[in-house]
Amino acid sequence: MTHRYLPTDRKNVVEWLMGLSIVIGLGALIRTFYITGYLPAPFVFDVSDTFMDWYNVAYYAHNVGPYSVYHSVYAPLSFVVTGIFGEPSCYGYHAKDARDCDVIGIIHILAIYVLCVVVTAISFFKQDKSSALTRTIAIAVGGPMLFALERGNLIMHTYIAFVLLFGSIFLSRAMLAAAAAFLINFKFYMMLPVMSFGIKRDWRKLELCGIAAIALYLITLAIVNAGTPVDLAENLKIWFNLRAGTIWDEVLYSTTYKPYLLFDVRLYPVRDFVLQETIDIATISIKIIVYSSRAIAFVCIFAGWLYPKVVSVQRLAFFILMQSFIDQNPGGYAMTFITFLIFTEKWTNARVGLAIVIAYLVNFPADYTIVELFRYERLSWLSQRMVDSAYGLSLGSIIRPGLLVVMLWAIAIDTLLAVYRQMRIGRPLLGLSAPVPAREVANI
Repeated sequence: MTHRYLPTDRKNVVEWLMGLSIVIGLGALIRTFYITGYLPAPFVFDVSDTFMDWYNVAYYAHNVGPYSVYHSVYAPLSFVVTGIFGEPSCYGYHAKDARDCDVIGIIHILAIYVLCVVVTAISFFKQDKSSALTRTIAIAVGGPMLFALERGNLIMHTYIAFVLLFGSIFLSRAMLAAAAAFLINFKFYMMLPVMSFGIKRDWRKLELCGIAAIALYLITLAIVNAGTPVDLAENLKIWFNLRAGTIWDEVLYSTTYKPYLLFDVRLYPVRDFVLQETIDIATISIKIIVYSSRAIAFVCIFAGWLYPKVVSVQRLAFFILMQSFIDQNPGGYAMTFITFLIFTEKWTNARVGLAIVIAYLVNFPADYTIVELFRYERLSWLSQRMVDSAYGLSLGSIIRPGLLVVMLWAIAIDTLLAVYRQMRIGRPLLGLSAPVPAREVANI
């Protein structure tokens, strides 16, 4: 008699092997940390600045100038949350000093991480018990989630709302609207996947999500008394200019090959070391990959509009995010959204199976540095000892964007084949009205 959580066929065996590889990768990462005293690339190079994204935001939640001095692109909600879960007396001097003082913040970060794992497990176990354990492991100790944890990034809060919204946990519409409100107010670009409800013609749900998001924004705006649309627009311009000057940071944990193009247009004399023909071929190839991949994602979104019953809301959210991520790098932690959506799929054919295997590979937590740029001696906050930290280009930085491209095309081809089969037996839905439920069609 087989146990429902143990592998029963080849698909489950593959997923268990992939899950085991994630655990092995975690072991390799822990061993590296034990030896060196710090987390290697692609984790944050400043090993003294662990939880940087939490404490830098929290500092301005307790001091003046979150938008005028810090030039934040976060919505006011971020400063409300970091302000509530923090000890004000710890933020009198510098954000780095707060780590050894504000224990509440660290407890909150760890609690949110645990909650990320819990909601992931609930979602996966509701959908498919046979693969739930390995997929939960892949998310929980995968590189993107650990990267978010090490940075203390509010993306973990966003992820919880994302899973509640797209994880088939069967919440009420009011709770889904609340989840969408937090999702959008933690990361504004997350309003894009919420639009998938409109593509599905679920206008009521989209309306409730929009109203809730605006209401939460106005409430937190009144609390912080800063963070108007004008503030955010001005700071966004500053942010884009700053990111354009940090090429190595952009390529280290990227969802796209596009940052590599910057090596040929800025102060990096790559043509002094690489043949011009090679660089030209690479440049053309990257542009073709980016433009064609975005195009196929938009084609699938349009196909989902025409045949909303064929394309699930999770796939629509996947294509909407991928068309953006394949062009602009939102940060390595954002891959948690992509891999979560893939893990909501059932392994029904080779195309979906390929995407699922890639999702495991993308979550592999360990990496290998192939080019070391420089070293810097400083105190590691995690190990509390002086370390000689290396900064360089890792193997995963070159492989991951390609894996995401293959994942996108695998799901896109599967989606278009499903739409094509539906085209042969049914007409597209061209209007704005919702599709007729199957039980009502039977009575027509």
